[in-house]
Amino acid sequence: MLLASALLLGAPGAAAFAQDDEELRLVKVTAQNAASIQQLESRFDVGYIGEPTEAAVYLTPSDEALLRAEGYQVGAVVEDNSTWEARKAEIAAADQAEALAQKLAEEGKAGKGAKNAVDVPGETVIMRAYTFTNYAGRFLYVEAHNKAQTTTTGPTLQMSYAGADGVYRPAVGFSQSGITPDGNDSTTQGNKLNDAGQYMYHRVLVALRGADANLAAGDITVRVAASTGSTDTAKVTEWAAKALPARVAAFQKDFITKYMNPSEAYERLDGLAAEFPGIAEIVHLPEKTNGYQRQAMAMMAGTTALGSNPNATNAPLAVQLFSKAMGHLGGNLISAEFKNPGANDAPLSVAVTGNDIVVNLATGPTGALTSTAAQVVAAITASPAASALVNAYTYGGNAGAGIVPAHAKAQLSDFLNGPAAIKGPFDQRVLRIGKQRDGTKTGVFIYCNQHAREWVTTITCVETAERLLRNYATDPTTKEYVDNLDIFILPSVNPDGGHYSFFDAAAQRRNLKNHCPITATTGGIGNRGSWGVDLNRNNNIGTLFDGYSGASSSCTSDTFAGPSETSEPEIRNEHWVVDTFPKIKFAINIHTHGGYFMWAPGAYISAGRVTLPSPNIGIEKYFFDVADEILSHIRSSRGTAILPQRTGPIADVLYSAAGNSADDQYYRKGIIAYSFEAGAQKLAVNATTGAISRTDVGFQPCFAGLGTGGGTGTCNTVQINEGHDSAMEFADGNYGLLQGALEYSKDVTPPSTTIEYSAAQTGSEPINFRFNWVKEPSVIYYTKDGSTPTVIDCDNPGTSSTRCYSNQGPRRPGEVLTISALGVHDVKWMSVDIKGNQEAVKTQRFLIAADQENGTANGTVPATLALSLGTPPAFGAFTPGIAKDYTAATTANVITTAGDATLSVADPSTTNTGKLVNGTFTLAQPIQAAASSLGGTGSALKPVGGSASPTSLLTYTGPKSNDAVTLSFKQTIGANEALRTGSYSKALTFTLSTTTP
Repeated sequence: MLLASALLLGAPGAAAFAQDDEELRLVKVTAQNAASIQQLESRFDVGYIGEPTEAAVYLTPSDEALLRAEGYQVGAVVEDNSTWEARKAEIAAADQAEALAQKLAEEGKAGKGAKNAVDVPGETVIMRAYTFTNYAGRFLYVEAHNKAQTTTTGPTLQMSYAGADGVYRPAVGFSQSGITPDGNDSTTQGNKLNDAGQYMYHRVLVALRGADANLAAGDITVRVAASTGSTDTAKVTEWAAKALPARVAAFQKDFITKYMNPSEAYERLDGLAAEFPGIAEIVHLPEKTNGYQRQAMAMMAGTTALGSNPNATNAPLAVQLFSKAMGHLGGNLISAEFKNPGANDAPLSVAVTGNDIVVNLATGPTGALTSTAAQVVAAITASPAASALVNAYTYGGNAGAGIVPAHAKAQLSDFLNGPAAIKGPFDQRVLRIGKQRDGTKTGVFIYCNQHAREWVTTITCVETAERLLRNYATDPTTKEYVDNLDIFILPSVNPDGGHYSFFDAAAQRRNLKNHCPITATTGGIGNRGSWGVDLNRNNNIGTLFDGYSGASSSCTSDTFAGPSETSEPEIRNEHWVVDTFPKIKFAINIHTHGGYFMWAPGAYISAGRVTLPSPNIGIEKYFFDVADEILSHIRSSRGTAILPQRTGPIADVLYSAAGNSADDQYYRKGIIAYSFEAGAQKLAVNATTGAISRTDVGFQPCFAGLGTGGGTGTCNTVQINEGHDSAMEFADGNYGLLQGALEYSKDVTPPSTTIEYSAAQTGSEPINFRFNWVKEPSVIYYTKDGSTPTVIDCDNPGTSSTRCYSNQGPRRPGEVLTISALGVHDVKWMSVDIKGNQEAVKTQRFLIAADQENGTANGTVPATLALSLGTPPAFGAFTPGIAKDYTAATTANVITTAGDATLSVADPSTTNTGKLVNGTFTLAQPIQAAASSLGGTGSALKPVGGSASPTSLLTYTGPKSNDAVTLSFKQTIGANEALRTGSYSKALTFTLSTTTP
């Protein structure tokens, strides 16, 4: 027998070993000090370290016991096997959901046939589906909305499509990683759109390759499916494919040879007005701009450059000088010098000789300079001669306690490189084109270069003007535009900023007005390149000041809204145009770049993403309808198709732009106002993978060859001539706008709409219905209680039973309405188009748990004309020798069943017709008669005619029963008329007759 014993020795540094069957868990461990936590990393797998005295460590139960024995605190379990199993289950569920969405997209639901005529929208709704062809190939674009989505969660979505063969292609997925509407789309799949903390919708663009590139829109069906099992299908519409008006073969275009600065553009339009005075004129706008000009300035701060802001060390000693005269008006001639007098105890003094300012700095007992920046500013301000030339300031409101060093003579400058001829306030003007410019024709306002760096826009406006005037005599379509429209073209809304972009800083966006306070660092000389107001944020609808997003209160921001609404003369001039010419119904604000085509609403309040009121679906459809005309014109130029995803309300396809011009014109003036971004992205398709790449062209792409672009454009070999070609195609787009305006001006036809419903009669089930437009868009007004609909304010319907037919949400189809109450329901509706033409009221009856049969009850009415007369009238005694009118009256009763009837009177006598007789004696004047009643239309007293031409007394336009008639008579007797003793009388015949018995 062998007895053995063993002693287990342990030490704090020994490695920990888990039993094979023990579970590792990630648990929270804390210690008294950081060193103890750090020791764990050499012994255990430490997941993360949080605070210095805590960590998450992978431990077995044995390890936990050991650490407790060592003085560590073992806390909550962060992860264990159950957590890992749950993650694996989630992954498996996600894989299964994606597979289900793909299967549903490609195959549809088992046993599910065609959709009912009108289904209530489900969880997944296809919003839009288009095909289009451009220079890069053929594409399918789909938007879909899923009600179960949030910005971060939601079911997986897949899209598939089928051609005429009904075979669905492999599904394309939508990424669940959200992008904003103006974000970068995936090259191979769809994207989820989020904005201002709200889920919006999903979108996907697919290249149709191989045989599918030949599919017509009408042959394609798209299906979108979610991993929850919901699906929706829709047919496809061809995008930007309207037939265009004819042009003569010799149509003239391509009048632009280079980028033009604002002065050149205005001068070109002045010349056109002078050349074509019969159809064009210049209209000067009421206010001049602030001007391409600045005060001359210099930053006197030691070694700091004259045009820069000082660093923190030099800020207390800096003195800023601004000329009182603008630089080009004498400010640039001013110089300043800060001198060390080279003597002890010298006083601070200022001397001025002509335009030269010399500041003799003060010194102390040892000759050291002692003048502070604040003292130098005060001395210059106190000098009548110096303060007549300049204003002096410390930097950014600094106390100016720093000692000012000597500074060599420095020339003040406005730092503007443009020629003197363009400096100073600018006289803005519009070119007004039209054969009849008297305010009676439909107006169109085309304006460009609101943002300075967008050079393509200016030449687009000029090209449009050239085409209209030079083709007027030869092209019938152009002639029709000029003869029937009143066209206003403003080539540069922002001439000051435009000049600055050309001659000084290519990236300039705003105008040049400085609203920065000199007491703030933003007002410092070195920030001059950041001064100015974004004119497309300076309007007075949906502004920064109203709480809307997309503009800045910072005076150096590129989206600075200005100190107040309409603070800038350029915007006041823009407003003057639409206010002065109220017939302007269409407007287009041309920008670059990106290829966006947009309209109201253009702004939202960020909290909850509350936009300005969206146009009714009928108005939105009109925006899209005219847009289709414009985009079709653009595509005709060189095959550029503006993408559907970039067409729509500004706030939905780009971003919120508080205080923009399109919102002002739509909400304030009712103008169909567009905001255009020329310079569409260049698309390319990978022939193997179908991946779609997009290339931005920039604000100033090459106009012609390499080297002909500005400083903020792309000039590579792929985009040679992009500036020129973009201007040409968007000038074509302006023709599309004019075509839309022309069609509006001639529209006198009421719109037509129909109703589509799930059933006209059900046992007890609800009935769903919606409205459809037959030809043109219109606002549909309806009632569900049988009352006649009226025109109402769609945003504020009040207590009226009339409602406006709307959409399911932004960019979505028309709503599906439901009636569920048992009984008989009459839905009445009518519509009004954008011109104001109104459709007649229509009715559709719905029966729920009710039935109706048409029956008849009849009776006959014989043809009847009945006339009865009252007591014969008597004039009484005639008095000889006195001129007098004698009157008499009687009554009659009329019954007529005819469509019309006439009561007449005649004298059947062939002698002394119409006159009273007494034997052989006759009165000189004829008797006059008249009749009146409530049911007929009478006439004034007139002589009684003979049987051949009876006198009409009373007419009826329809049947009457027992109409009480008053018959009036008058006999005139003169003072010298001889009267014979006896009675004067005459038998008259009254007749009731008809032409439509």
